[in-house]
Amino acid sequence: MATRLHIGAKELRGDVAAYAKRFDLLEVRGLDAAQQKLAPTDATLRRWRKAVPAVFEFSVIGGPNLGKLKAGDALEAELAVLLKSVTLLEARVIVIATAADVSPSKLWRDRLAKLVDRLPRDASSIVWEPSGLWEIEDAAALAEKLEITVAVDPARDAMPPGPVAYGRLRAAGGTRAFSTTALQKVADTVGERRDAYVVFETTGALKEGKILRALVRQAKGGKRGGLGRLIRPKGSPPAVSDDEQEE
Repeated sequence: MATRLHIGAKELRGDVAAYAKRFDLLEVRGLDAAQQKLAPTDATLRRWRKAVPAVFEFSVIGGPNLGKLKAGDALEAELAVLLKSVTLLEARVIVIATAADVSPSKLWRDRLAKLVDRLPRDASSIVWEPSGLWEIEDAAALAEKLEITVAVDPARDAMPPGPVAYGRLRAAGGTRAFSTTALQKVADTVGERRDAYVVFETTGALKEGKILRALVRQAKGGKRGGLGRLIRPKGSPPAVSDDEQEE
């Protein structure tokens, strides 16, 4: 199976076209209705989509009230903005990051399922990023039942089986950069799947992303567990030198 690896940085710095020369994935955060923090305007989203290659991927993250899974005006407002953003960006990934008090109880499982039912399935992958009391195994089992993808920190936990994987490498604690050994673990857990999305939250995201791509390329030859062949679709961003860091 040919694995499409998509790598992004924590946030956009500077012009999106310049960013797209370094990465091929950008997370876009939606409306925070409670704090009155606005998502990018419709005009901005249209401009971003036109400024990047067709193979560039956008991942739209739902606002915090969507993550609380509690019905109300704030949730409805954030859902409307999320759906519009997905359309304007032609995004193939929707991320719902649930709050820490969303526990493994039946009540919360049912609420998550109800929200997932309202999200588009035709051209989008739905990713759930749990927090709080969830064990990876329990979250993965629920995600499989709902036919969605559970996001993990692939430096700590294996990406669950499935056609899509979503990982967030956090700059937490004393971790400011990921070693080649740590990135080899990430490459190993990517495995054979259709798409793998990896977001680096470190300051050295460009360099670390290059290393990860190289490790996955090595794996395609069967050197490390027979991982899937990495492909870069025609028209994808070209390689850049190490000194071309994000602005």
